[in-house]
Amino acid sequence: MTTTLATFSTATFSRASDASTLASNPILFVTQVPVPADFTTIGSVFGNHRGELSAVTRGGDLWIRYPNGSLKNLTRTAGFGEEGMQGTNAIAVRDPAVHWDGQKALFSMVVGAPTRQYELQSYYWQIYEITGLGQADTPVISKVPNQPANYNNITPIYGTDDRIIFTSDRPRNGERHLYPQLDEYEEAPTVSGLWSLDPTTGDLLLLNHAPSGDFTPIIDSFGRVIFTQWDHLQRDQQADNDAQGGGTYNTFNYSDES
Repeated sequence: MTTTLATFSTATFSRASDASTLASNPILFVTQVPVPADFTTIGSVFGNHRGELSAVTRGGDLWIRYPNGSLKNLTRTAGFGEEGMQGTNAIAVRDPAVHWDGQKALFSMVVGAPTRQYELQSYYWQIYEITGLGQADTPVISKVPNQPANYNNITPIYGTDDRIIFTSDRPRNGERHLYPQLDEYEEAPTVSGLWSLDPTTGDLLLLNHAPSGDFTPIIDSFGRVIFTQWDHLQRDQQADNDAQGGGTYNTFNYSDES
């Protein structure tokens, strides 16, 4: 699987102006404060979509490196995020994807963090679009309209028709009581599948539903959507334990999800 998450040391930044490292095009990337735990957190292979503080540390940003080696913190320049204590305006960012014309990009961002001890709130990754990527431009960031609210929407890309293709943990039929979706292996939260959104009209289409999740969509040179899907094939360890080991996972097939 590909990753767009990265942390860069000061040594990396100090070498950015070296002639041997010059690139012909700008490079869009994100920084992410590491999370020590590795189960359903931002750095995990699966279940990395959650916006809670235990899953993704605040403090990262969206950056761009220009061909001359200079760097710009795009989110900070556009007025997002904060230094020092991470509170109401704190952010984490992920999954930048550039439009075909190179003039704008999508990414996912979660905004906010508790401002006092024992404060419990819900935080969700939402899709944002950024324009003004030029070296002399002031970037403008706007939230993509009509996306599923109160769900985690990640790995967005532009389709060939300018619809937005992404993964989300929205239940396939939108029923809130089926949230969060749980995978077939550890009953851990997972995304429900691959979605397509027309942000202008709000038309939302489920392209593919996968009980244990779809990940990292891309568009190939033929215009096809390529993605990774986690399949458990024939066995479900939780159901096996219920059937054979006297387990209490209570796995069964619903005849009606209403």
